[in-house]
Amino acid sequence: MKKINEITLLKMLALLSVLFFHCYRPFFGAGTYWKVVIDSDLDYLSWLLHFNKIFDVHCLFFCSGFLYFMTMSSGKRTVGEQLVKRVKRIVIPYFWVGMLFFVPMYTIFSVPSGLHLADDTLLEGYEKFVTLRFSEHMWFLQIMLIITVICLLLNFMVERFFWLLLAGSFLMTFVFNRYLNGIFFMSLQSMSDNLFIFVLGGAVYRIYGLLTPVRNLMLMAVSGALFLFAYNYEVPKGMLSQLLSQIAAGSICICALCFARLFADPVMDFLYRFRAVQFFDRNFMDFYMYHMPIPLVCAMYLYEPFHRLIDSNLAYAVSAWLVTLALTAVAVKTDGMIRQVRDRLLSRTKQA
Repeated sequence: MKKINEITLLKMLALLSVLFFHCYRPFFGAGTYWKVVIDSDLDYLSWLLHFNKIFDVHCLFFCSGFLYFMTMSSGKRTVGEQLVKRVKRIVIPYFWVGMLFFVPMYTIFSVPSGLHLADDTLLEGYEKFVTLRFSEHMWFLQIMLIITVICLLLNFMVERFFWLLLAGSFLMTFVFNRYLNGIFFMSLQSMSDNLFIFVLGGAVYRIYGLLTPVRNLMLMAVSGALFLFAYNYEVPKGMLSQLLSQIAAGSICICALCFARLFADPVMDFLYRFRAVQFFDRNFMDFYMYHMPIPLVCAMYLYEPFHRLIDSNLAYAVSAWLVTLALTAVAVKTDGMIRQVRDRLLSRTKQA
């Protein structure tokens, strides 16, 4: 599949944004269920907290939708082959990382998460993980699988009725928000708006080849203006606020893609000279899966010692982000080595 530099760049920036978000979120008291709320704040970064909620994970869904519909449009995979591919890329890594890293880490450091309690035993953690009641950031994979299955089931609509599919996915998010809110099983409460953003990525792919430099600038300006309107227009919480939230998330993703298109090729040509960038891109999803709960452990054990040396919350957040990146890279590298040994043993077993 052809590599599109602006999508690659957006995915990398969105993931780095997710990691940074998890490093400074304890300052705002929103993660009390993490057992980590720092008695201080970063009020001057509160705008970033709200922007992150609109952009980072939505951008990951947007890019995934773009690449999914790009793959399906190429005709190189049937619906069945695509389903098998997605299961291999989502379900197997989900349980592999969850059983070997995720649950043990949360148990060792007594970090609560959703229905997982701080004093849960390892066995209780495994039970909740297997029954899909303990997800934390892994909800992304659960919802990605559900959205993929929905799109595969509606694959007949892609060619002739794609825009109807886009409108339908937009309306379906209101149904999900109304009837699935608060349901922890498979993180279904997170279905709201993510399906629409995923299909919207496919819609942008469909017009991508028509974007001349002038049209790209026009689309960037329109989507940017739409984002500013939807993001800043204050309304009471309800159906209208949800509508504006969807518009804001979708428009900022489109604007970011158009903006990245202006300079993505030279930037990626430069960045790809560095092996660390190549490693990050090659193991993109592993970085997402392995980075938690490292930011929470940093907040629990490193914040106070760090603050005695450097009295700066922003410096701590950046440092925790760098520590998270470094330790996640170690975990990802270790995972790769384990898989190599596993594959060699399986190969020898088959030959025997």
